[in-house]
Amino acid sequence: MMTYTSSKILSFEDFLRQYGDDPRYELIDGELRDMEPTGPHESTSGKLAGRLFAEILRLNLKWTIPKNCLIRPPETEATALRPDVIVLDEAELANRTALGETACFNKW
Repeated sequence: MMTYTSSKILSFEDFLRQYGDDPRYELIDGELRDMEPTGPHESTSGKLAGRLFAEILRLNLKWTIPKNCLIRPPETEATALRPDVIVLDEAELANRTALGETACFNKW
């Protein structure tokens, strides 16, 4: 279930400061959204992540599936999404971190 929490418009940076560590919230076009995943939703995303991870291990890929991650879609100014499941390249994460960027907070 998704609910709107405020009519106040937030910037991406304000959202990160105030809600970046709280996995319950997303920012969509400057609007704070309270994301309340249901049991079946959590179960499905957990099973999907498990199957993807099993394939990553089987194929010996250098990819990771973070439990919590914020992404900023391209061409957006005030959107921060928390994907249910995301697969990230470990080398790309290391490269972004070496450049002083927080990997999961960058545009995909």
